[in-house]
Amino acid sequence: MASFLALLPRSLTTFLYAVAALLRFYGNIDTTPIQLIPLTILAWSFLAFALGTAALVVNLGLEWNAGNRIRNREIAQGNRVAEARERETRRDHLADEERNRAIEEREKADRERDRADQERERAASRARIQNRGFILQTRHQLAPNPDTRSALTDFLSFLQEYGE
Repeated sequence: MASFLALLPRSLTTFLYAVAALLRFYGNIDTTPIQLIPLTILAWSFLAFALGTAALVVNLGLEWNAGNRIRNREIAQGNRVAEARERETRRDHLADEERNRAIEEREKADRERDRADQERERAASRARIQNRGFILQTRHQLAPNPDTRSALTDFLSFLQEYGE
């Protein structure tokens, strides 16, 4: 039905212009075709031309409206595509940020583990040095001979040199 209505203004315009041309051809005759309305053939020709022009204006309006609807539909579809692309970009950006945040957290945890390992190694080294000193003192107290005294002297010079 809508397609028939879309064709109607075009056909009506053509028909009315044809009637106006035909009546204009017979415009020299001074008769009134319809007695109820006292118009001459020339006036009827002008009326048919005016109606054809009105139908043409209606047709132009319908075409313009249809073109605008199609253009608006294309613009809306383009906007939807752009919004979907933007959402996808935002989602990718958020995923990248999450990945970067996870990498930073892993690196921070690795640094903390490295620091803890170094601290443990230092503590173990200090404990070994303290144990060595305790053992040397105990040996010297149990058997005060020149070998233990020399080892204890070396240990004390080591402590003085390295500050442990």
